[in-house]
Amino acid sequence: MNVCLRCGAEPPLVSQICHNCARQTIALASMPANLRMIACKSCFSLKVPGDWLEFNDLDSTVTHFTRNSIDWHKDSKEQNVDIVLNQLDPHRFRLKLDCSGSFQEVSLSTALKSEINVKFQVCQNCSRKAGGYYEAVLQIRSKRKKVLDHAVDYVYNSIDSAPSEIFMTEEGPVRGGFDFQLSSSEKGRSMARELMVKYGGQVTETNKLVGRKDGRDLLRHTFAVRLPDVMVGDYLFLEESVWTVTRIDRRKANLKRLLLPTSNRTVEVESLRNSPILDEPLDTQVVSHRDSEYLLLDPFTFQTVEAISPEGWSNGKVQALRYGNDTYFIWD
Repeated sequence: MNVCLRCGAEPPLVSQICHNCARQTIALASMPANLRMIACKSCFSLKVPGDWLEFNDLDSTVTHFTRNSIDWHKDSKEQNVDIVLNQLDPHRFRLKLDCSGSFQEVSLSTALKSEINVKFQVCQNCSRKAGGYYEAVLQIRSKRKKVLDHAVDYVYNSIDSAPSEIFMTEEGPVRGGFDFQLSSSEKGRSMARELMVKYGGQVTETNKLVGRKDGRDLLRHTFAVRLPDVMVGDYLFLEESVWTVTRIDRRKANLKRLLLPTSNRTVEVESLRNSPILDEPLDTQVVSHRDSEYLLLDPFTFQTVEAISPEGWSNGKVQALRYGNDTYFIWD
């Protein structure tokens, strides 16, 4: 009969020793008593071979480094660790770790202690930001403030969601538009194209030589995005009727006629330059109706107006647009 080679206990056994001896002799995890790590003093990124890993604060950086410094038994499973950090000074942390896991069917636990000395450097991204580094200028131009504001918000959101190596050195309003200095020419090019697809218009790309490095020319790119004055959702007065912009694809705009008879058409965005853009429609109160005959309260003049609903229209929403001295009712 097999027995524990260490204490002579009867099965169950793992690796020819009983469970109790396994807990006493098998080291679930180990860690050096002193560790050293390098972190960015500005953004707390952790330096790893060939790269920097991003973290929100120094505690998170130290915790990640600690987890990756644990030497687990090669056959252990269900590994888990609870870490308690105690910062002794700006450069030194004392660690307490409670490690748990299993070796075959035996549950094991190990308590570890260590200290970490943190050396601070400046990562490449923070160094570039501090030095005013940029590869591209994204210029957004539009004569209409609403279009410009939407485009600027789009760029800000795109930069905020990008990796840390994508950043703005400077940004701000200029005459006729808004400029961004960007750390990446590729990001500048992609955002210029995205703006053109989303809002229409055209993009012009230029570059100039700013130096040489390792035998290669260093170019700084400028992406000039000229946006149209109209955008999707606008209401226009065109050819004695009211239209809405349903889609813009670069230099083409799809329009829908809102007054009866309704229709659709595609035009050059540039042809809409002189078309009046109407204010947002106002909800209209239905005073009374009989079949298709409606009495509506004009929200601009506060007078009642007789109107005929479109064929098949029932209990929808009525809105009103104003151009000049005339009110136009839209039946949704």
